[in-house]
Amino acid sequence: MRNFKGKDNNGFTLLEVMVALVIVGISIGIFFSLIGNSSRLREKIDRHTELLLLARTKTEEALLGILGEKKIKGNEGNIFEGITKDGLPWRVSEVDKYKEAKDKIDFHKKDTDESSIEIPPKGTTLLSTIVGGIRIETIFFSEES
Repeated sequence: MRNFKGKDNNGFTLLEVMVALVIVGISIGIFFSLIGNSSRLREKIDRHTELLLLARTKTEEALLGILGEKKIKGNEGNIFEGITKDGLPWRVSEVDKYKEAKDKIDFHKKDTDESSIEIPPKGTTLLSTIVGGIRIETIFFSEES
């Protein structure tokens, strides 16, 4: 066996330590960036869920007839509008689809093909709810008296 006399290579050089620190720094940066993106995405999801819940609530209030906000009578139907406590505008429009279909039919025309005309049953109403970019359209049927 030979005995070498030379440098003792039992440690890291300064260059190796610096490269290792750069790799660790980049890894930590990427990790915190992912955490930040995750929290922003969570905020967007929470906001969307909140808007969807509000839109569903306004639709249900309109179905129950307890939507007591500003009511505007339009040519097509009733329009309810309001602003939430957070300052978010909402709008619910109620259209009688039976009346709308009957108004579109011209009974004075003799060439109208009655088989091609689709008239929904009496009491057919379309509710269109818009809250913060979320739109819910609901068709419901009520008995006419």
